Amino acid sequence: MSAIRIPIHRPCVGERELRAVERVFESRWLGSGAVTRQFQEAVRGLIGVRHVLAVNTGTAALHMALHALGVGAGDEVILPSLTFVSSAQAVLAVGARPVFGDVNSDSLTMDVEDAARKLSPRTRAIMPVHYGGRICDMASLRALAAGRDIRLVEDAAHAFGSRSRDGWAGALGDVGCFSFDPIKNITCGGGGALATNDDGVAARAGAACNVGVAQDSWSRLDADWPWSYEVAAPGFRYRLSNINAAIGLAQFERLEEFRARKQSIVRVYDRAFRDMDGVTAIPNGEGVFPFNYVVRVPAAWRNPLMAFLRDRGIGSAVQFIPCHLQPLFAGLGGPLPVTERLYTEIVTLPLYFEMSDADVEEVVSAVRQFRGGGK
Repeated sequence: MSAIRIPIHRPCVGERELRAVERVFESRWLGSGAVTRQFQEAVRGLIGVRHVLAVNTGTAALHMALHALGVGAGDEVILPSLTFVSSAQAVLAVGARPVFGDVNSDSLTMDVEDAARKLSPRTRAIMPVHYGGRICDMASLRALAAGRDIRLVEDAAHAFGSRSRDGWAGALGDVGCFSFDPIKNITCGGGGALATNDDGVAARAGAACNVGVAQDSWSRLDADWPWSYEVAAPGFRYRLSNINAAIGLAQFERLEEFRARKQSIVRVYDRAFRDMDGVTAIPNGEGVFPFNYVVRVPAAWRNPLMAFLRDRGIGSAVQFIPCHLQPLFAGLGGPLPVTERLYTEIVTLPLYFEMSDADVEEVVSAVRQFRGGGK
């Protein structure tokens, strides 16, 4: 087996991030503090919401969003099955039941009509997933939820920096949740964030992510008794450290640079695959900050194509195994014919900032060679 020379994702980190972390080390305040707040303000300023809470993972952000909205035992949350398992695990973490829906084949995002069919008296929230950075039809989802006491939790783990005519990803529902793990459009090394305009949600989530303490250590630093705190509700240890926030702030400075390069790679791929029989690219609309690049091929080709690429040192992946096909979630929403068909056809090809033009052409040439019978 050839070593993978061109992976599907790779973070772009270097001296800028190292210097930012070094400054945190010199401060000796490594946990959540002033740098974490600066990162929160940067995210808040970009997407234009009242509150941003930085946490240690995107999964924690989803968990905190549902928790702060009061979703719990006996409730149902509708979400697409074509997502990473974190989305569904966050639903289980609050004691609710995930109900899986289908997706649109042209965008891999939530099928709103199918979500409407999944509504029940127990539906408390809908969790659209902005797959690959493509923003779901949030206007239709808002109309669906209106008057039903149903809250919208955006899983924008893939979509930080994406924007539609309605606004920024993460600012279009009741709560938006981001991931800043190593392979996302910008990284904190590990991290996430919750964004909302709801003051009550922000207050509840802020305390819950700090083991139930409303004021964290940094906030209490200048108090007469900084060691004194009060715990009024259950909570978790989810705060983002200054170390991780420093990495995120350094990355934030290059957001537009990262976006432009990934969009340029997508345009090259799109031109190459537009007329290639049997290969269909999932389109990225205007305003999308693309997280990944996904094509559809005939099911009989999919695994042979991935093996062909691997043998040439090119990474590929299937993102994702539908949740309703996992043993833990069996029977929670199937059958889902579009999702199940897509699962046999989709392939994620390499897409990351530091891909050279030669790398991109090598990927295209390998797919073309496979398509021409090179297998």
